[in-house]
Amino acid sequence: MSSPSLGSLSDYIDQLLEAICVVDANGHFLYLSSGCERIFGYKSAEMIGRPMIELVHPDDRERTLLAASEIMAGDQKIDFENRYIRKDGQIAYIQWSARWSEDQKVRVAVARDITKHKQLLEQLQHIAFYDPLTQLPNRALFDDRLQQSLARARREQGMLALCFVDLDKFKEVNDQLGHAAGDLCLKKVAELLLFSVREADTVARLGGDEFVIVMDAVTDQAAVLSALQSLQTKLQQPFLFEHQPLQLSASIGIAFFPQHGQDQASLLAAADRAMYRAKHAGGNQLCCATELLDPAGKNFG
Repeated sequence: MSSPSLGSLSDYIDQLLEAICVVDANGHFLYLSSGCERIFGYKSAEMIGRPMIELVHPDDRERTLLAASEIMAGDQKIDFENRYIRKDGQIAYIQWSARWSEDQKVRVAVARDITKHKQLLEQLQHIAFYDPLTQLPNRALFDDRLQQSLARARREQGMLALCFVDLDKFKEVNDQLGHAAGDLCLKKVAELLLFSVREADTVARLGGDEFVIVMDAVTDQAAVLSALQSLQTKLQQPFLFEHQPLQLSASIGIAFFPQHGQDQASLLAAADRAMYRAKHAGGNQLCCATELLDPAGKNFG
């Protein structure tokens, strides 16, 4: 049986879902199989001669150039990933296998489109770490964010604030108007909390009508307390549910690191205790932790 000709081999290559790319030492495309149009949206003739880096997502260019230099130094890559901007403006996630041909002075690479795989992973991660009703981080993601914030505060010898926000008489809304009204209340509160904090802060829903806020890199406790008092006032602004006005209020407890807790458990306990003091005082109150707890949750002294 005779071997396939070079022409027929090229035809076989063009049937691949992957794209075969050859790039010269200066980073310009020399050859692309027809698979490039399926992946990048460009015909091969439109890409030949163009600098490869022009098509790479701007945020990925630095590490892509570093990987290219490593390949040219003899380091074969088999699972390098980056993003390209397609001709239609969409982002394509690409996984590369590439090596350097010293004889020809070119990089030879195979590109595989993993966009759908990446999108599916992102969807699964969102389901795992975000509350489906409010789209806020859930308890798992909140725990991770708080750990990161505490580590940063310890490293920089800084301060952070942890706030517990619990709605007052929320059960009455559900009982009297139904869960649709309750869900709307939770969404409204989530939106208000997000608009009331900085972009670097974390707002999460722990479950039910309980929310938490991690305020990173706090420098002025009085300013934080003032902001929370303003938030409490905003929470009382009525809104409509099926032409019926609804009005909420919240009990808020706040604890500061390192003043009220030295680690995650003690800080959570201090903020939680402060929130319950606010609720037991009649609700619609803001209470700051006054006790310094050790990691076992017991008072010092």
